[in-house]
Amino acid sequence: MQTSATGMSSEKPHRRSASKGFTLLELLVVLLILGILFSLATLSIGNDQETQIKEDAYRLASLIELVSEEAILQGRQLGLKFTTEGYSFLFLAPQNEGPSLWLQLEQDKLLRPREFHPSTSAQLTLDDLPHALPATSAEHDAPQLYFLSSGERTPFMLRLSSNDQRIVYQLKSNALGPVKVGKELELP
Repeated sequence: MQTSATGMSSEKPHRRSASKGFTLLELLVVLLILGILFSLATLSIGNDQETQIKEDAYRLASLIELVSEEAILQGRQLGLKFTTEGYSFLFLAPQNEGPSLWLQLEQDKLLRPREFHPSTSAQLTLDDLPHALPATSAEHDAPQLYFLSSGERTPFMLRLSSNDQRIVYQLKSNALGPVKVGKELELP
């Protein structure tokens, strides 16, 4: 065996041939990562409609509590008008001549008119009777829900649901209590 001036052997060390392909462990790790990503994508897509309805229900419940407090603090009558497309908040405006008119709140950023998501439908119940919602709101129409300066409000039950009725959230309140929000059981 020959050695160089540095004392190293001039023979090349024996190298293993490079493996061609992936090990079983590498394949399992890739499959695991793909499975996790697929699961997360499926969960986020599948619950998007439910998340939207749930957020709408809780937002509306909070706004109802807010408008109820505003009626007390401002000492005036406020209302909530529903349509099949959405809802808007109103106030009772006294007129110099003739009866008072219900006008839409326009300068309030929180109590602005809102639309339901296109895949959401609403059903209002007043005095244990279904109340048909109009497709649009005519100017000066009276609201379905009243919020009095005394703190009282119209008892109601509102169902927000997906168009196929598989996802349903219910808002319910009596004349003085808080608005309760809950999910109804899913239908098969």
